Amino acid sequence: MIYTVTSTLPLTHGGRTKSLLKRVKFLDKEMNIRNKILTTNYNVNYETVCEKFLNSQFITENTEFENIYDWLSGFKLFQIPKTKFRKKTIYHEVNKEIPGLKCKEKDNVLRYYDGDTYVLYRKFYEDSNILKFEDVMSPISKRKIERREYNSYGILHRKSYFSRKTYNRILEEYFDIKGNIYCKKFYNSQIKDQVDFVQILKDNIYLKSFKTNKDLFKYYFENRFKNEDIVFCDARLLDEPLLNQAKKTKNILVFHSNHLKNEITRPSYEFALNNSHKIAQYILLTQKQKEDIQKSYNIGNDKITVIPHFIEAYPKIDNTEKLNRFIFIGRLAPEKQIDHIIEAYKLFLSYGHDTKLEIYGADERDQKNHLLDLIDKYGIKNYVQIHEFTENPLNEFRKSKASLLTSKNEGFGLTIMESIEVGCPVISYDVCYGPSEIIQHGSNGYLVEKDNIEEFAKYMDKIINRPLKKLKLKQHSNKKAQNKIIKNYFRK
Repeated sequence: MIYTVTSTLPLTHGGRTKSLLKRVKFLDKEMNIRNKILTTNYNVNYETVCEKFLNSQFITENTEFENIYDWLSGFKLFQIPKTKFRKKTIYHEVNKEIPGLKCKEKDNVLRYYDGDTYVLYRKFYEDSNILKFEDVMSPISKRKIERREYNSYGILHRKSYFSRKTYNRILEEYFDIKGNIYCKKFYNSQIKDQVDFVQILKDNIYLKSFKTNKDLFKYYFENRFKNEDIVFCDARLLDEPLLNQAKKTKNILVFHSNHLKNEITRPSYEFALNNSHKIAQYILLTQKQKEDIQKSYNIGNDKITVIPHFIEAYPKIDNTEKLNRFIFIGRLAPEKQIDHIIEAYKLFLSYGHDTKLEIYGADERDQKNHLLDLIDKYGIKNYVQIHEFTENPLNEFRKSKASLLTSKNEGFGLTIMESIEVGCPVISYDVCYGPSEIIQHGSNGYLVEKDNIEEFAKYMDKIINRPLKKLKLKQHSNKKAQNKIIKNYFRK
């Protein structure tokens, strides 16, 4: 059996998830090798995510999914509630009014008051009377002391309890569709989200305990894998439980990111690189990363395979109107250094240009507000727009003068390839790994010294004054070349 393990499969996803799904689909369609994907995060609506992946053709009908929490529940977490005879879907709706309490409603959110005392916060699924979650509020602190979460059918699936002193989480209870508790997580009240221990239950009766989530993952893997199973691991969080589990599996670790930070191995990569004897193969995206790893670790060529990303050949659309704008598409995360883009853009405007800047991406760690404050500070809000994540990045690239990338580091830079493929040149910091392997300086984009904002602005000016035309990707980036590499590897 062949498995792929990953921590999460978000519906709105970046390069790692996109690459994982591409690999799984390729192995199925091109080589008749089928994967079962195991996830370890908690998402009670995973079935919806998988359905959308299938409808969007990110995966095939042959792809199987399994989540640790569904397994722990005895596969009673994702079941759809049905009537006994007609098998109609049951939705549990609630009355938004609560006798004896005053209510204030705004955008599917309701706040309830007992006189002047704030006692309950409720959020509903959009355009419905189905609860998404409700918070019981302390009448003294006005902070939540209990949260109850419901799935899209209105069934309770998790309760969280919070300390009245620190307001940190102290206990989580997980429920199956029948209302049975199958898992409990106890937390340190003094340290936010630090797990003290985990209990699993069957029929509400104690079964087993674990000190950490990783110990729980290890137990899961030992119960799902057999000797000689092939396991691809795409998440560094899961390296330790995978490599320490008792079954003799063939472990293949896929690196999607830079393993270094300031020339030192990141803690999340140390276990993987220090335990090469437990690993059948490392799959990397660039030759340069392979060389850097081998400088520091005694890992032979036989254990490292370089398989760069590839993309499909997209049809050229010559009549697409180019908007007078730059674009960024990616996560709004600190490591992407989007504030550098805004700094460079401010300088670019001082050259007398009126080209707009549009930013697309899901917010992480309140970066959006940080960027909005910066835009406001520089007085450029008439020129810059921040949008939610786009499901059609190729179309947005196609309409833009150039895409911009100022990351601290990259694993490869799949968006760079997508941008160039549809005729949108890229200006990027020359960081490890990826940009220099895709961008041909002065031909399909420009490489800029890392953190050199002034130089970045100058290339933005240059690309407007002298647009790059007839963009091409390097030969190794096409699908045909990659197919050959991948097929040769899996036929070993």
